[in-house]
Amino acid sequence: MTRIQAHRGASCERPENTLSAFRRAIELGAGGIELDVHLLPDGELVVHHDDRLGRCEPEAEGSLYHYTADQLARINAGGRFSPQWTDGISRFSEVLDLIAPSGLYLNVEIKANTGFLNDIAARTIAMLRDYGMEGRSIISSFNHFVLKQVRQLAPEMPTGVLYSDTYGQDMVAYACRHGFQALHADYHLVDEKLVTAAHAAGLEVNVWTVDEPEDIRHQLSLGVDNLISNNPALALELASGR
Repeated sequence: MTRIQAHRGASCERPENTLSAFRRAIELGAGGIELDVHLLPDGELVVHHDDRLGRCEPEAEGSLYHYTADQLARINAGGRFSPQWTDGISRFSEVLDLIAPSGLYLNVEIKANTGFLNDIAARTIAMLRDYGMEGRSIISSFNHFVLKQVRQLAPEMPTGVLYSDTYGQDMVAYACRHGFQALHADYHLVDEKLVTAAHAAGLEVNVWTVDEPEDIRHQLSLGVDNLISNNPALALELASGR
């Protein structure tokens, strides 16, 4: 049974990566939530996709890393989505306060910039453990060095290798070679052959970001393990066969 994950929360209905988007995903009955974490120079983990402000924030700009977590909490992260939303940028701990009691599965994408690699894996793992989430979380990243750090620090923690291009590489073999547990692939790269090979190797196939009805139906027909969508309401409806 394919699990439906809400990409950055229910981000077609609420501002992405905000508490409002995560609450909506819980209300809809999503099977999981995908979100992004950054480590700030002040040592705080915050939930935000870009490493710069401005795309989502109508009144802020510049590097995310030039702000403290307290300052980011006061920045409107929902205003460009709709004037009715005024969510600030949340600490990871605030998001876990909401998600941990919900029972939802959590897909944590680590946004690892070169200057901030040293602690982000360890701090993310520690936070998940503090909230008892290590048994229903997976850590993913485009930075595969960070995933290797996760494997060293927490061998029991599942890791998903994010990619949008294989560069001619056999990704099943690559994931197995490095001890990763899942392929987190751009859905355009996923076909029946890949799913079959991955499952035979004991890997999950988790696809992003699938929003159109025909694409959702196709990925469901392939038997992917997790389908990550900006529109979890639609994906849940199609997955249920309604």
